Amino acid sequence: MAKKDARRPQNPVQNVSRAPQKTVKTTSVIFISFFSILFGFALGVWVMNHLATRENPAAKDTESQAQLLQSRLQKNPNDLNALIGLGNIYFDNHRHQEAIDAYSRALTIDPKNPDVRTDMGIMYRELKQFDKALESFRRAAKDDPAHLNSRFNMGIVLKYDKNDLHGAIQAWEEFLKAAPAEDERTVMVLMEIDAMKKSLPTK
Repeated sequence: MAKKDARRPQNPVQNVSRAPQKTVKTTSVIFISFFSILFGFALGVWVMNHLATRENPAAKDTESQAQLLQSRLQKNPNDLNALIGLGNIYFDNHRHQEAIDAYSRALTIDPKNPDVRTDMGIMYRELKQFDKALESFRRAAKDDPAHLNSRFNMGIVLKYDKNDLHGAIQAWEEFLKAAPAEDERTVMVLMEIDAMKKSLPTK
């Protein structure tokens, strides 16, 4: 976007008491300044739109990586690392359903991979398929009782998407049992649990 000129036009109020011809000149200055600002804004919008439509080198590189992994899968459809890598690329680029498809294929080969199943659950949440997200997180936690991300995300969905405070408390208490003291999420989870317990109706 074009850089705005730091200089400001003279204040027309200073010229109010002057002769009419001076007022005309001041009006001209104001008009020219206004037109310059308007032109600069329009030019800036055009530049931003132009840049937005240019190819993003990072996106292009990502697409090349995806094509490379697709080529590997054509040769070997059961290439687990290629499937996970492809799912991760789609995950990072917010291509939710494509990520789910890749992760699902990976899980047919390695069904007890909690990281892949948790990532798939996150993609389901992005698609607002909250029950499928919870199913993924619960299966990951069952396959690996020490898996933290599945329990953490389970609490997120239960509290914020399902409004199930009891379920969220339980999920996050299980998270705390497995989490090391230095885990940066521990303090936040403790505060969330405390706030939820205080908000529950007393018996």
